[in-house]
Formats: sequence, C-alpha cells, structure tokens
Amino acid sequence: MAARWAEALLKLQTVDLRIRELETRLALLPKEMGTLKDKRDAAVAEVAAAANAAKKIELDRRHVESEIEKLNAENKKLQQQSSMVKKNTEYQAMLGTIALNEKKIGDLESRVLELMDEFEEAKKAYRKLKQNNEAAVNAIRAEFDELVAFAGDLKKEIAQLKAERPADVCGVDNETLARYNRLLAGKDGVPPLVKVENEICGSCHLRVTRQAMTNMQKGAVTSCENCMHFIYLDDAE
Repeated sequence: MAARWAEALLKLQTVDLRIRELETRLALLPKEMGTLKDKRDAAVAEVAAAANAAKKIELDRRHVESEIEKLNAENKKLQQQSSMVKKNTEYQAMLGTIALNEKKIGDLESRVLELMDEFEEAKKAYRKLKQNNEAAVNAIRAEFDELVAFAGDLKKEIAQLKAERPADVCGVDNETLARYNRLLAGKDGVPPLVKVENEICGSCHLRVTRQAMTNMQKGAVTSCENCMHFIYLDDAE
C-alpha cells in the first residue's frame, strides 16, 4: 500500500477526477442536443418544402385553368358579337381572335394535364418523404430525451460526489490540500498525484531524484522536482 498521506490524497483525487470527467461530459451535451435539434428541424423543413412544392404545382394548375376559363369566356362573347357584325373585316378579325384563343386553350389544356401529372408525382414524393422523415424525427426525439435523462443522471451524481467530498478532504492536511487544488486546476489534465514506477514519474515521465525516492520510502509527502506533481510509491516499489 502507499503511504498514508498518499492513500488519503488518492481517495480525494478519485472523487475529483470523477467529478471532472462527469462535468466534462455534461458540458458536451448542449452541443450534442443542438445537433439533434438541427437534424430534427432539417427533416421537418424538408417535408414542409416537399409539401410546398406540391402546393405550388396545384396553384399553377388552378392559374392555368383560370386562364382557360377567361379565354373560353372571351370566345363566347366574341361568338355572340360576331352575329351582329356587318363588316366582313371585323367579322374575320373576330374569327381570327377566336381561332387564336382556341389554340391558346389547347396549349393550356395540355399544360393542365402536365401539371396534374407533376402534382401526382409531387404528392407521392411528399408522402414518401413524410413517412421516412417522421421515423427519423421520432428517432431523434427519442435520442434527445435520452440525453436529457442522461444529463439529469450526471448532475445527480456530481451533486452526490460534491456532497461527499468534504469527508475525503478531512484526511488531507491544509498545505498538501492547497497544492493539490492548484495542480488539479491545471490545464495539463494530469492528476495531481501520480505513481512512480521504476523510478519514473507518472506525470513528466522523467527519472525522479534519489532524494525523492528516499523521501517516498520514508512515507513523506513528496513532489517530483521536474513537474512538481505529488508522487508516491506502492509496496512493490
């Protein structure tokens, strides 16, 4: 076993590293949840776009049919007026207009048929996309709910560990605790207390001094002179 001071510090460090791990994981959740929301919104928007595309085709068809009605109405009016026209030139002009309108009506009726086919295809595409995307959205929602529940579990465990931490702090003297907290707050991510194996520091991976080895063998609080992290030996060493 390690020296008594190291055992106490290891116990505290285990708690603190677990808290840090949980808080790091918790900090990543908002981004993951945001990504899921983006995927959900994209799937919903894709279905809405397909629906709007079908609606636009339907509106175009109605517009074309309205143009046909106008031309038919115009031809009916011209036909009624033609019986009352005395001048041949005017009569021929009316017939020409009627013939031109008939051609336009024929072209427009062809366009109506094309739009009807396009509308049916658009409806099929919309229904298929809606079915597929609804399944995707449901899966995304389920995953989102899982992340929400996971976040709750992380917060609960963090709160529990922090509540129990003071009991572990009591086993460490104030001076050691102050240095430990500074090392724990460091940005290198290395635990404040590391093991020495084969006289090599577990933090900087350099050979520790003979004096440090002597101090650890005596059970004294010891730091690596290279990286300043706390170091300890187990019974094997």
